[in-house]
Amino acid sequence: MIEKDAVIHELVLPVAPEEAFEMFVDPARLVRWLGLSAELDPKPGGLFRFEVMPGQYCEGRYLSIERPNRITLTWGWTDPNMGVPPGSSRVDITLTPTNDNGTRLRLTHTGLTAGARALHDDGWTRFLDRLTTTAGDREPAPYPTETPEERRRWLSTS
Repeated sequence: MIEKDAVIHELVLPVAPEEAFEMFVDPARLVRWLGLSAELDPKPGGLFRFEVMPGQYCEGRYLSIERPNRITLTWGWTDPNMGVPPGSSRVDITLTPTNDNGTRLRLTHTGLTAGARALHDDGWTRFLDRLTTTAGDREPAPYPTETPEERRRWLSTS
């Protein structure tokens, strides 16, 4: 959902925070729900880069890593047509244990223009749904394959 100038998503994962944390910092686990390939160096100042769609790369730097409860990183796209250059926005992920051995995840994405907020809200909705399914040891829905241009057109007509 979009609140003021931020994209915010909250959900509960059926795994402990330690496991949820690994799903964001382990390349093999990340690409089960987000991306086609990933290069991650999860430490403050470390780079991350992953291919979301063929030829479409997201990249940035980890700002802070507080295992297993918080990850903060910069975010952007190598494709200038996306309008969000690498490192130009920020993603904060907090992982809080629940009473039933699960994890409450809160993702806040800031530093986006209004148009980019709608696109990223849609993207986070799709991929966090895949994360929830994957965390539950189920196979996620088929990977979204439309190009960013197709997604922008879809968003502009909805």
